[in-house]
Amino acid sequence: MLPEIIKLLQLQDRDLLLKNLQKDLKEVPSLQQRAKLQLSGDQASVDAALLASREIEVRIKNVELDIQTRQTSIKRLNDQQFETRKNDEFQALGHEIQRYQNEVRKHEDAELELMEELDAAKKVLQAAQAKLAETQKNVDDDLAQLVLRGAILEKRVAETKDERATLAAPIEPETLDLYDRLLKSKGGTAIVPLSNGICGGCHMKVVHSTIQNLKQAEAITQCEMCGRIVYLVE
Repeated sequence: MLPEIIKLLQLQDRDLLLKNLQKDLKEVPSLQQRAKLQLSGDQASVDAALLASREIEVRIKNVELDIQTRQTSIKRLNDQQFETRKNDEFQALGHEIQRYQNEVRKHEDAELELMEELDAAKKVLQAAQAKLAETQKNVDDDLAQLVLRGAILEKRVAETKDERATLAAPIEPETLDLYDRLLKSKGGTAIVPLSNGICGGCHMKVVHSTIQNLKQAEAITQCEMCGRIVYLVE
């Protein structure tokens, strides 16, 4: 086997490793985004539960305001009743007082029901907040791991590039140029084995002269079908 072939195989090994490392590094931001999206559903549940609780609180305040308004009316009517000397007016005021008192009782009953609804809504909110907190912790852990993974990958990419440069340095410029062009055009595989007369790249049978050139091991040989550099598997 030509020494140049050995050098190219080592170089291709680093290029394939570099390609995979860069692919993994490129995926880190999307993995981070995916991790953050896990929070969206739980956050929506918390927002919905919080809104439901606040709506009930507003309804309770409105009922309390209605009760206060009617109690104020009752006090005013009681004062009027105390001041009047007319029996029919006294009785009419008494009926109005009774009507307001009945309304106060209805509003108080409604307030109790709303308070029960609020208690239930707060339990739902607490459960949603607990789930969000748990998810947040998991997401934070995932994000921390992804930051670490990104740093490790960046370091390995830099190291592999240095190794690649060292391996490429002793290769003849023309051979390296051919290899680089094939690496780019052939999907990351520029040099492949030839076994039983079959190219390991395009899986086509090569002509007899190609096999003879490989056996003579005098120069770089390419598959006449796909153009990849081939080497003979003994």
